[in-house]
Amino acid sequence: MALIGQSHELVADIHQGGGAALSLTVLVAGAAMCLGASLWRSLSGDHRPAKSVLVSLQSAGLAAAFVALAYQVKAGDWLTSVDPAVLGWFTEHRSAWVTGPAIAVTDAGGPVGTIVLALVIGALLSRRARSPIPALILIGTVGAAALASTVTKTVVGRARPPIASQVLLETDHSFPSGHATEAMALFVTAALILGYSWSPSRRAVLLVTAAAVVVVVSVTRLYLGEHWLSDVIGGMLLGGLAAVIGSALYSAWMGQSHGRRTGHSDAATTDTGTTDLCRSNSTMTGPAA
Repeated sequence: MALIGQSHELVADIHQGGGAALSLTVLVAGAAMCLGASLWRSLSGDHRPAKSVLVSLQSAGLAAAFVALAYQVKAGDWLTSVDPAVLGWFTEHRSAWVTGPAIAVTDAGGPVGTIVLALVIGALLSRRARSPIPALILIGTVGAAALASTVTKTVVGRARPPIASQVLLETDHSFPSGHATEAMALFVTAALILGYSWSPSRRAVLLVTAAAVVVVVSVTRLYLGEHWLSDVIGGMLLGGLAAVIGSALYSAWMGQSHGRRTGHSDAATTDTGTTDLCRSNSTMTGPAA
């Protein structure tokens, strides 16, 4: 009986290890797919509506990576075994002069702060475009990301880090980090909308700046002991997926707007040409006898 029990445990360990290896493969492949598609779009300099193939590759890559990580978190496999060590490192390296600013940043990146920022940034983008569409896309993207994060928390059901490790007590589910999800969706989408017509180098600087803000917000969640490392990585993946979809919607709207403007311009040119031609014919034939 003992031999049978050990055999079952061995088979379970092999199955668990195989699942973790497969999840890691999917995670890395998904991230590579997204990065490759993003680099392709950046180098192509395509300011027209985003090509459906590239958007599909980016979305599929991020979705696959997120699902693989969520599966590992729920299963508790070795892929998330580094989480306690990372949490312990941040807990041991806290200092009073960092804790205060970290609390301020994490408060600003909370649900209320994110809503306010989305409204303000959206209003500025809409004023610049003279249309409410950019604001609606930005706010809708952030809202959809927040909803997806809440649903995933319930499905995965991961517990928060130990209360003794937390600076700010939070007892709801942990994966993914709502702060990381919403920050990624908000700042990256806003950067993509703002830099839509910019040169590739200026867009790259803008995106790096947005990514830096997301990293700062995410690190505060680790520093304050509110999340595990895989929580914030999952939040970034989910928020990135929302940003890709939101920016694709904005690109499609810009393409339609450009098409309408071009159509009106062509129509005006045709009308002007017809009028000039009529006037020319009238001049050539002279007044009727």
